[in-house]
Amino acid sequence: MEKEKKSKPSATITKKSNTTSKKKVYTTKPSAISATDIQIMKSSLSVSDTAFRGFYEFNCGWKVPVYEVETVHALNQLIGYAKFNNRSYGDVYYRGERRLHKSLMPSIFREGTNSSRLQHLKEIISKIKNDVNFPRGMKIEDFDDTSASLTIESMLQHYGVKTRFIDIVDNHWVALWMGLNQVEELKQVDVYYHYRERSIPLGDIVLKDNFDPESIYQYILLIAVPGKMKRINNGIFFSSDYYKIDLRQALPSIFLRPHAQHGLVVCKRPHEGDLSLYDMANSVIGIIKIRIDRAAQWIGQGHLLTQDNLFPAPAYDYGYDLLLHNPSFFDKDNKIALYV
Repeated sequence: MEKEKKSKPSATITKKSNTTSKKKVYTTKPSAISATDIQIMKSSLSVSDTAFRGFYEFNCGWKVPVYEVETVHALNQLIGYAKFNNRSYGDVYYRGERRLHKSLMPSIFREGTNSSRLQHLKEIISKIKNDVNFPRGMKIEDFDDTSASLTIESMLQHYGVKTRFIDIVDNHWVALWMGLNQVEELKQVDVYYHYRERSIPLGDIVLKDNFDPESIYQYILLIAVPGKMKRINNGIFFSSDYYKIDLRQALPSIFLRPHAQHGLVVCKRPHEGDLSLYDMANSVIGIIKIRIDRAAQWIGQGHLLTQDNLFPAPAYDYGYDLLLHNPSFFDKDNKIALYV
């Protein structure tokens, strides 16, 4: 890993003749920092109201520091440090988690290798792409085949279909909400989903009855993505290793959910055969740990950070409504998630 190079500004002073005042003109040398490798957060940071809690190691062997924060100022400063330290590498995004996992695999591969899942996904994408009306609603009717397929797959990811993408956001308050709230399944004829805010189980703590100390925490993964990417189409970017889709640019705002969530998706470029190469764990540069009662206090009771706003009902999210009214696109194992 390269060490950060520091450059000192040089000053040039010019004197204006025949005057009593002197005007100083400063010129600063260009920064010596150029494109570098990904910069993992250091374990020796000295930031008020933070505590280093050790390293977390993913299955792939990638290790990153975990910092617990106690104030919003500490949260903002750690995030700012990660962004600033990776300014020559690329962008840092966020992913809220209730607990830590040993890999960061796309949802379609989390249950192991199953070629039929990927084939079913491709069939869904093909149905939407070849539909008479739906591409016009997505504003992709003039896209090339690759751009159209990537836009459809990224849209499906945000509406609950298992794909090759990972959800990320560029607003850490949204990531905070995602880690604080737990999705619950409600089974009727269909399966419905609802987010419930977690709280510290004081009774379990007192009784020490199957109490898991980690259950009172949540996490924000800091994920670095290369900045030097080529633009394929609206909101669609790629490098030699990654695809990144900014859904606010790739989709019109009638698909309201990704706009409300400040949503992007990212994935490793497709790899035939070796699915482990889809693991995004080695893009994580640090982990922030927050006690859930603190997170709840910081978020407060406003409407912006609620399920109603972040997962708008079909009455407000027209794109969601369109998907629900086209069940022929989907099968029983790959369909749009229903939120209530």
